[in-house]
Amino acid sequence: MLSSESAFRDFKAYYPRASNRVSVVRFATQPPDAFLNIDPSEVIAAYNLPTNYFYLPNQFYRHKNHQLVVDALAILKRRGVEVVVCASGSTEDRREPGYYDLVNAEIRKRGLDTHFRHLGVIPLPHVYALLRASTALLNPSRFEGWSTTVEEAKSFGVPMILSDIEVHREQTAGAARYFGVDDAAALADHLMQASQEAHGLTIRNVVSHQDDNVSAFAASFAATVRQAAGHESFR
Repeated sequence: MLSSESAFRDFKAYYPRASNRVSVVRFATQPPDAFLNIDPSEVIAAYNLPTNYFYLPNQFYRHKNHQLVVDALAILKRRGVEVVVCASGSTEDRREPGYYDLVNAEIRKRGLDTHFRHLGVIPLPHVYALLRASTALLNPSRFEGWSTTVEEAKSFGVPMILSDIEVHREQTAGAARYFGVDDAAALADHLMQASQEAHGLTIRNVVSHQDDNVSAFAASFAATVRQAAGHESFR
């Protein structure tokens, strides 16, 4: 069971002789009501964030491409444009223990401490609060599965600024701003434009059709299980 057509294409490319039955099941998220009771404006104040900020909730792994965001913020600083990216997530990566320190050192070297704010690992209700009130979700990753953060942004109707990779295009059907994974200037342009278009604090609630999205996911998953139990072919 794969989460996207993009992953299915990779599967066929890397395992051309595989005879496995394969099904694509795209998941959807349903934000729990218990995590939405907190006032986002209180969370924003607690972390000393401005009203206009971009949210980047990715772990600090190299392929998550935080360095490109630092480069984009440096471009905006030279332009005299004030933009804040708020990041959260773990800094631990056993594959490359020093990566976070390298990025953080670059942030300090370029004088971007007030522009790039890393909050560390924060409570999930705070994640939802920051997402709901953000100017846009930012995901610069070089590689993704069916992105949970993108699904969560979709569930609230949050604007998205995403790396131009196949799965992001598939997951958003063109409903986002896209930039190349090495194109810091394009990302800087998107951040500047989205910031200029923002009009004060906007707190979003779950979109009205999210129950339908989750039901479609559940039906797709159940069909895959029935097919597996009945030994029917998938692809």
